[in-house]
Amino acid sequence: MSDDTSDISEGDTSGIAGGEASGTAWIPRHAQGRSPAGTDGSKTRRRVKRTLMVISGMLVLVVGGTVAYAGYWYYRIDHNIKGAPLHGAAPDQLASAGIVQPTPDPYGDVPINILLIGTDARLPGQDASLGGYTDPSGRSDVEMLVHVSADRSNATVVSLPRDTMVPIPACVDAKGNNYPAQSVAMINSALAAGPGCQVDTVEEFTHVKIDHFMMVDFSGVVALTDAVGGVPVCVTKAVNDPDSHLNLPAGTSVIQGDTALEFLRTREGFSDGSDLYRTQAQHQYLSALIRKMKSQATFDNPLQATHLMDIASKSLTVDDGIASVSKLLDLANTLKKVPTQNITFLTMPTVAYQPDPNRVAPDTALDNQIFSLIAHDQSVTGPTTTSSASGATPTTPSPTPSATSSTLSPGAVQDPIVVENGTSNDGRSRQLAATLQADGFKKATGVSYSDVATTQVFYSTPEAKAGAESVAAALQLPATAVQSGGDGSAPIVVRVGADFASGDVFSPGSSSTASGSGSGSGTSSSSSQPSALPSAALSSAAGENAADTNLCVTAAGS
Repeated sequence: MSDDTSDISEGDTSGIAGGEASGTAWIPRHAQGRSPAGTDGSKTRRRVKRTLMVISGMLVLVVGGTVAYAGYWYYRIDHNIKGAPLHGAAPDQLASAGIVQPTPDPYGDVPINILLIGTDARLPGQDASLGGYTDPSGRSDVEMLVHVSADRSNATVVSLPRDTMVPIPACVDAKGNNYPAQSVAMINSALAAGPGCQVDTVEEFTHVKIDHFMMVDFSGVVALTDAVGGVPVCVTKAVNDPDSHLNLPAGTSVIQGDTALEFLRTREGFSDGSDLYRTQAQHQYLSALIRKMKSQATFDNPLQATHLMDIASKSLTVDDGIASVSKLLDLANTLKKVPTQNITFLTMPTVAYQPDPNRVAPDTALDNQIFSLIAHDQSVTGPTTTSSASGATPTTPSPTPSATSSTLSPGAVQDPIVVENGTSNDGRSRQLAATLQADGFKKATGVSYSDVATTQVFYSTPEAKAGAESVAAALQLPATAVQSGGDGSAPIVVRVGADFASGDVFSPGSSSTASGSGSGSGTSSSSSQPSALPSAALSSAAGENAADTNLCVTAAGS
């Protein structure tokens, strides 16, 4: 059993005026009608009054200082964040007709698609020092399309190899400079016209509607890794790459600082030295970073979250739609709901580009399958009802039956909600209460409870049923979890069992993660799991699971 509350002992009140703990000031007792020897009653009262004034003044200073401190950090981070237009293509170049528009789910939620860009621009200062020289032009050294499902139950991250040759639309940068369209060019070259042009290039190529972009530079990678105390990575044999300066022993190492950047940028040190194997290293790094941040409950701790956002904001450029502290916090609270074991990393399949052996071309047949699933909000690793070996068109994955659709929005639920911790994890009820608060349930609190196996949501009156269903839907609990009853501690009680001991949303069987294929394989066993992609497509995309701690990058010469 976990104890989410602290015992508060009551002190001896015998020396407090009136015999009660008034919380104001301690006043000694004396015989009725008499003042203590050598003192005057009025002087004592004046001293008490002065003491109360001092205490009140101190409280004002503390509260005021706290508010000012919070305001300072809010202003500082907000000022650090750089915003830019989401789109950069010339008006007549926007291919909106070919973009698949998302369809809301039964609860009105829509998927989120984010383009992550790691830029190799070497601006004067730390970026130039890390990159080796100054070059402000920059291309997207890392490019990933992140898809988060409408129900937040799963996410797919697709790396787009930077050497891929695709069409680039005509674009206009922030200064009004025009960039002509190119029938074919390296996908990362679009960033020369700004991140909005990069977004439009990916949208036109994949037909996936992109909602946001987030771009980070060299120094941001180093600072972020240092902020979490480093992340563990694995290589199959020792790596000593003179180009990136990466020097790692075989096996697992915890990297941070410049070593983290060297690991992400290394090409020659991995497998055949191509950009395709570098994406495996990037996937392993991001998987380890996600696990580290979730294990530390980074975004559940206001101080940690503020510190991390301050560091990230110095090197971050985002689209104007999320260029504020409040918008980024909302996005972070949304993204953290996805269970780690339901995050899949893929590398976009490619084929040889005949005009230049140093470049690659999209594998159109396989890529169309991947991006079609993403555009239509279908998990690439969800179960199917057809055999993937037969080559038949996969059916839409069937989601786990969830709580009945409720027309009651989180903000409309006015009943108090008590989250009871029936797991062995300390602080579990407070964590889920914070999740519910972030979802809009403002009256959620956490307490301890005896160990239970199964999570249930109770409502004490018929009027509270709709609110209980809304809570269950937000946590993605099955419809059977909503029951009449409870212990009367609140109109709505969420009793968290061992089957929901971690994560922000319920995931059946989440205690079992994808097993690795061994430290020498360079890929995870995700491809053996039920998949909405034919096995050939998933294998070609080198599917990796973020929860797999056995991922190991294939080193050169392995």
